[in-house]
Amino acid sequence: QAEDGIRDRSPSRGLGDVYKRQLRRSAVQSAGARIDNETQVKLRRMDLFGVDLARQAWAAADPEPGKARLRPVGFGDPGSRSYSSALDGARDFHAGAMARIRNLATHGVEEFDEQEALEQLAALSVLARWIDAADVVSAP
Repeated sequence: QAEDGIRDRSPSRGLGDVYKRQLRRSAVQSAGARIDNETQVKLRRMDLFGVDLARQAWAAADPEPGKARLRPVGFGDPGSRSYSSALDGARDFHAGAMARIRNLATHGVEEFDEQEALEQLAALSVLARWIDAADVVSAP
């Protein structure tokens, strides 16, 4: 036993290791849920979540009343190839992250190893940065 009263770690592969893996899955799921929530709040779109929210948020169509959109900033004129690539890429990445990362972390049965969890959190972090930096456009 250590001087501070905490036991030294056991090399056991028992419940402690299962608990750690569950925390990884929980961290990924929480990050995905937070992205959903932040997007809903930013757009005032509590009616959608997940993939549907992602597709609507970054849709190229003009916003409609009550259906604001996210627009990337710093990619030139909205008619340019760079802007279209940024918008389409953000929409597809956001929808893919919700389907592949958030949904499977929420409903899947496989536990994540440390590397997989870190990679998924990194992808969600990039997405969160894009959402945070995006402008909100609303119908007049």
